[in-house]
Amino acid sequence: MTPEALVNQTDTLLSFPDVALRLNRLIDEPATRPSDLAEVIICDPGLSARLLRLVNSALYARPQPVATVSQAIGLIGYRALRELVIATCTVDMFKGLSRQQVDMERFWLHGIACAIAVRHLAGHCGPHDGERLFLAGLLHSLGKLIFFTQCADAYAEVLRLVEQDGLAVDKAEQRVFGFDYADLGAELLKHWDFPESIWSPVAHHLDPAKAAEHRIEAEILHAAARIAQIVQVAVLADSVVPTEDNCEALCKLAERLGMEPDALIDLPGAINLQILEVFEILVPGSTLVY
Repeated sequence: MTPEALVNQTDTLLSFPDVALRLNRLIDEPATRPSDLAEVIICDPGLSARLLRLVNSALYARPQPVATVSQAIGLIGYRALRELVIATCTVDMFKGLSRQQVDMERFWLHGIACAIAVRHLAGHCGPHDGERLFLAGLLHSLGKLIFFTQCADAYAEVLRLVEQDGLAVDKAEQRVFGFDYADLGAELLKHWDFPESIWSPVAHHLDPAKAAEHRIEAEILHAAARIAQIVQVAVLADSVVPTEDNCEALCKLAERLGMEPDALIDLPGAINLQILEVFEILVPGSTLVY
C-alpha cells in the first residue's frame, strides 16, 4: 500500500462540497469580482455566518465590525477567503466520525492551535506567508483521520507498538504501513490540488531536515505542532503555563528558528484566547473547552 493508493481509495469519502469547489474555480478566474464570490457564499447561510464570525474574531482583530460577506471578502482578500472556506468545509467533512474512531473535538483543538501558532511564528521568522501556513497548520494531521477511518484494524497494531513498545506514533506507522500520517496527509493535500508550499511543509514537519524545498516552513510547522500539543494539554487542564520540560523543548525550537526563547515560551499563553474563539466558531456546540 502507498499513500497515493490509500487516498485514491477514500476519494468519495473525502470530496469537497460544491460550494468550496465553486469558490475555488471563481477565485482562479481573473475576472471574478467580490460580489461573484459573495453570491456563492450567501447561498450557504451556515458558511456565511461562520465566515463573518471568523473575520470578526481575534484572529483578524478588525477595529470595526464586518457586517457583510462582500465586506469580509474585500478586507481579507481572495486567498484568505479560500483558506477560511476550506478550513470550514474540512471540519464539516469529518464531523460525522464516531468518538470510537477518533475524538474530533480534541483533533480540531490541536489543529486550530497549530494553525494559529504557525501564523504567529511566520511573522517572527521573516517574510513567510502566515495565511497559507495557517492552512498547513490546521490540516497537518489529516493523514491520521484517513488511517483511523480506513485502516482501523491495522492501526490497532500501531497503537499497540506505541503503548507497549514505546514507539513514537509516526515510527509505529512507518513500521506497520511503510509511511506515516504526515506522508498520507501531504498526499491528500496534493490530491486536492493544494500548492507545494502547503503540502511540502506538512509532508516534512516531523523531520524538517529532510525537506528539499520549503525547509523553513517545515521548521515553523514543526515548532507550531509542538506548541499545539502544549496548548491542548494546557486547555484541558485549565492552565497555559508551560512545564519545565516544555520550556526546555521550546528553547531548543527557538534556537532552530533563530528566535528569542521567551518569545516561544510566552506564545502558548498569548494565543490561548484566539484558539478558543476560533475553535468555538469552527466546531460549534463543543463542550470540550468550557
